[in-house]
Amino acid sequence: MTADKPDGSAQAPQALATQVLRFDLVELETFLAVVETGSFSAAAKRLHISQPSVTGRVQRLESTLKTRLLIRTTRHVEPTAAGKRLRERAEFALRDLRLLMQEFQTEAEAARLRVVIAATPMISAVMLPPLIHSFCQRYPDVQIQLRDLQYEDVVARIEANEADLAVVAFDNDSEKLSFQPLTEEDMLVIVPKTHVLAEAGEVTLEELAQVPLMLLDRYSMLLDTLASEFARRGLTLRPMHQAANLSTLLGMVDAGVGATFLPRSMAQRYARDHRATLRVTDVKLMRSFGILRSRNAELSPSALSFVRHLQANFGAAMASEPSTA
Repeated sequence: MTADKPDGSAQAPQALATQVLRFDLVELETFLAVVETGSFSAAAKRLHISQPSVTGRVQRLESTLKTRLLIRTTRHVEPTAAGKRLRERAEFALRDLRLLMQEFQTEAEAARLRVVIAATPMISAVMLPPLIHSFCQRYPDVQIQLRDLQYEDVVARIEANEADLAVVAFDNDSEKLSFQPLTEEDMLVIVPKTHVLAEAGEVTLEELAQVPLMLLDRYSMLLDTLASEFARRGLTLRPMHQAANLSTLLGMVDAGVGATFLPRSMAQRYARDHRATLRVTDVKLMRSFGILRSRNAELSPSALSFVRHLQANFGAAMASEPSTA
């Protein structure tokens, strides 16, 4: 559909697209209120403003459009032919705009009641499910979405603000991210039950120097600590096998490739009948678990409630993990 130019020729659609609406939306809404109520005074009451304000808004609209929109009488106000055209188009436009605003409000409300959590597979499978369950019992209207991801993807989601928070063991410094520790655990060694050290229940670094060691590849800080402690004792740290997934690492343990390290609750959970856990006696090897957040993102009230729930219950949830060693 094209509009007429002053000389009667048609305006191209491209020209229409570049035109700027120079009136306020409130002026258009005021005009519609006058047409619907039939008077300036009734429109003023509906809009909770003074009658002169109504008159001023309509006059500004007419001046901007350079068109008379209303016929004023002592008793009633009627739209002109141009006013009728404006009313018809404006009602459709405002209706669609209000529907869009409602959609935005609905989406915003849903977002406030949705918490997206990123976590590595171990934490997602073992630590978070009971905490999410207890949180949802207390806040049934909040939807928790758990993203089970590899460590690098967890960090990337937080940096991109695609998750509200992450629950991880974070080893790095970052200007973009903040890490709030929740609890820490000592690291245990896992070996097959058939291993020569399995019955002892504990092990020294000198004994570990004789065993091929394997780590999850995100345990860079643990690797640095082991390398430093081995060097301090004059021991040789063998080249390590590394794996991205816990299931792969445990499969290598079961195959007799070597021993690995896991936080206590994880180690005890995955020891089962054919694996044993060993405490390292001569060095403190710890891993800190906590909440990872973007420094420039503000948490919703629902997300803050979940953070408080983690702060109050995460340590106890880890401590209650049953020992199966």
